[in-house]
Amino acid sequence: MGQGDRLRAGEQPLTGAILPELADPDHPGRPTVAEIEALFGRERLWQTYLEIEATLASVQAELGIIPACAAVEIRRKATLEAIDVGALAADIDRTRAPIVSVVRALARACEGGAGAYVHWGATTQNLTQTGRTLLMREAHQALMRLLGDILGRLAALAESGARMLMVGRTNHRHALPITFGLKVAAWIEELLRHVDRLQGAEPRVFVSLWGGALGAMHAFGEHGPEINRRLSARLGLAPLAVPSRAGTDHVAEYVLLLALLGSTFSKIARELYALMADEVGEVSEALGDEVVGSSTMPQKVNSKVAVQVIALASRLRAQVPLALEAMQPTHEGDAANNQMMYWLMEGTPPLAYAVAWEMDRLLDCLRLHPQRMRRNLDRSGESIAAERVMMLLAPHLGRGEAHDLVHHALSEASASGASILPTLLADERVRGSVEEHALRASLDPAAYTGRSEPMAREMAAAARSAATRLQAPATARGPASHDPGRP
Repeated sequence: MGQGDRLRAGEQPLTGAILPELADPDHPGRPTVAEIEALFGRERLWQTYLEIEATLASVQAELGIIPACAAVEIRRKATLEAIDVGALAADIDRTRAPIVSVVRALARACEGGAGAYVHWGATTQNLTQTGRTLLMREAHQALMRLLGDILGRLAALAESGARMLMVGRTNHRHALPITFGLKVAAWIEELLRHVDRLQGAEPRVFVSLWGGALGAMHAFGEHGPEINRRLSARLGLAPLAVPSRAGTDHVAEYVLLLALLGSTFSKIARELYALMADEVGEVSEALGDEVVGSSTMPQKVNSKVAVQVIALASRLRAQVPLALEAMQPTHEGDAANNQMMYWLMEGTPPLAYAVAWEMDRLLDCLRLHPQRMRRNLDRSGESIAAERVMMLLAPHLGRGEAHDLVHHALSEASASGASILPTLLADERVRGSVEEHALRASLDPAAYTGRSEPMAREMAAAARSAATRLQAPATARGPASHDPGRP
């Protein structure tokens, strides 16, 4: 949908395509980023409005509010094939009120007087917000399946790196020996928390707004609560007990959750980006010989995918201030805030999907270099296992004294370039506490990786389990539930 189309539809313009349309040969049924963007295209949105109008008519006919034959006719004509789309676009250009024009077009298409019952008691925001919520939910379901793919890749990466020795770094400095699998395990657990957050928010986020002009169901009368319940159930959304047009916190919450997810992807990408540096060289992107790093430096092999994740995630985080602004409408409704909210509902899900798409590509093309990891680890020599030596001596000397003793031994050894073992053994407190062979063994970094391997394997199993659930059809996962706390 072009910006001109959006302006004619009385809607906010979006930026251009987020990413080129790239199909994934390993996942032929998976939507591309362009397809997720297209969910919110002009005609798809109009068709969603028509479907909601038809569902409303069916519910109202069941309750005896409108004639059953009218509901049947409205349902039959609630399709863009029954409407002149060009004429509809032109009418929207005149009215600058898309819902008014959609309702007119549907009413004109209906025969036998059924058009008089279209949009009975509803208001514009009922359709504009509920329609976008349905599309947002579809994008959400695709995102969750993509998260399953990402977790599957991370499971394989954690298993392959479970025993891959490397440096653990804090404050950019060598800290303790770990395995690459431990690093991945921490990423997995963080992403599983995001899955919990996103799934836990579904009953709050994917709600229908169906309360008429101000949310108090004026035009629906005593049938209002039942229309709300039945319509919401038919649409697969949760009903709001008080469908206030000014209550947009759930949209803001979803944007915040997507920004959190994007921040984790960005964090992972930034770390991998740093590990690609020539001075580190522990990972790389395998993108083929035809990929060019620089127009002037032929030797350059720059990151292409990690940088996309980082850049797109920054755009995603930038939506958070707008979300917080959009959730502050005046009184019972505010069109200015609605425009902000609609942009977020249309623009943020595709952007989040693009970040996840690039994260999946990054993990797919990522290559590990265990020899370089070991070489970097060896730069710290015995000192990287100093904590183990300290803990070996601590039961005999006390932790504080053991710490100071090892610290001074490391200082002396560093000045001379020698092993710390002779310095330690020269101290009678050490000789009287531990055997030389035990002390020597404690200086082996490969034997001091803590629970890196079992943690990596445990989280790999957890990631595979979550991936299986997320990749299952939405119906198999079960519908989201919502209890507004009222009958």
